[in-house]
Amino acid sequence: MGQAKNRGTFEERVAASRAIARALFPASVTCNHCKEQISEIEPMDVRGIPGMRLAGGAICQSCTYTTWILDGTPEAVAAMQKIMNEEHGSPAEMGTERKPEKLN
Repeated sequence: MGQAKNRGTFEERVAASRAIARALFPASVTCNHCKEQISEIEPMDVRGIPGMRLAGGAICQSCTYTTWILDGTPEAVAAMQKIMNEEHGSPAEMGTERKPEKLN
């Protein structure tokens, strides 16, 4: 007990966790709407979604469009797209970026 305070404050641990999660994504992605490069990617927690390895959203500063970054099995990505379509009321566009290297 009491080891958490030895690893830093809660805010420092959250920041470190976000930095580790962000490092799994590419440095930037291309906006699906205006084709600008977006470097601010917000990782999503996909631990409870079978087959998903990585998911995140990037909001374009130029057009305010959200580009989604998804990596997983084809079935898991399709299920995630369906959920996002239902949530946002419109079809989620698929981009074609280079896939990240396999995660362990």
